[in-house]
Amino acid sequence: MSFSLLRKGDFMFKKIIMIITALSLSLSLIACKDSLESYTFSYYEYMDTFITINLMAYDDETYETYKDDIEDIFSMYHELTNNYKALSSDQTYLENIYTINQKIGQTLEIDEPLYELLVDAEEIKTLTDGYFDISTGKAIDVWKSLIEADYENNTIPETNYQSAIEMINALDFTNQMINLSQNDGKYYIETQGEDLKLDLGAFSKGYATQKVSDYLEEQGVIYYYISAGSSSLYLANNSNTERDYFNIGLTCPVCSVSASYGTLKNAQNLSVTTSGDYEKYVLYNDQRYHHIISPITKMPSHYYHTVTLAADDAGLLDALSTALFSMDEQTFDAWMTEYQDIYNISYVRYNTDDTISQSLKGSLVFEEAS
Repeated sequence: MSFSLLRKGDFMFKKIIMIITALSLSLSLIACKDSLESYTFSYYEYMDTFITINLMAYDDETYETYKDDIEDIFSMYHELTNNYKALSSDQTYLENIYTINQKIGQTLEIDEPLYELLVDAEEIKTLTDGYFDISTGKAIDVWKSLIEADYENNTIPETNYQSAIEMINALDFTNQMINLSQNDGKYYIETQGEDLKLDLGAFSKGYATQKVSDYLEEQGVIYYYISAGSSSLYLANNSNTERDYFNIGLTCPVCSVSASYGTLKNAQNLSVTTSGDYEKYVLYNDQRYHHIISPITKMPSHYYHTVTLAADDAGLLDALSTALFSMDEQTFDAWMTEYQDIYNISYVRYNTDDTISQSLKGSLVFEEAS
């Protein structure tokens, strides 16, 4: 009996200590917040998107250091993962995705940051049973060319659609290979496959965003957010709210005017990523043909209008939202059953039948618009 009472008292003591510690931390954050200045800056030239960072720093000199270092991170991953043009003449990197795609069948030395990114991409391919695959860029190119064309009423003519299907059917992804290796402190890639083309558009932006978040955490920055385009966010602590949370409006994918279909509330120290069919698409038989291409079918999928994920790794979520968007509902739900708890993933899914599915973790709450 005395032992049980001692354990109970010990537990209560620890609980009191935890409460005092949490209160001290909260008061520390409030005091810290009052002595900081807010800074906002943007980049237009990286990752083919508009990037905005807001952070709080003690002084202009510290802010300028953060800004320069963050730009270096985005610039590096922009150069390394660019699949449209070769490296700039002033860059000292060994290869980028564009030059690798020009040298199929060769073993090439690459920089460590690109090697690590590609290793992660291949691991996510395994994790998603091939629904995320960076080697299917030629299929993506077929649909991008249709999306970027100027059609009457934004509708693909029959002849153009059939021509695209013929090009898709001619692509063979069965014998492709990406071999990554390292030896004596150097890093290498070898690719094989007549129709292989690397495309990191569904991963590099989120990956770089996570690297910037990691950098800010290492610097001890508490209050910040990173907006990498309209689809990828990293939200630390919000200096403008009492509880430091962010509330995120989710864009309505079927509204004729800009609006949100709901709000994801209480987001803090996590990434929020959305894949959707509502920004870039053309129509055929009243179906949206968009830029998110399934590696399995080599076609755009039509199960959902948007898939929004929230967890603590922006790079992983960028890739996962792309993969999950191409899964049918049964495959999507089975994947979540196996992995949702492991990666602590929340999701809100706007289905093409205009229903909304959700499963949230932690303090996150989804509130549908009235």
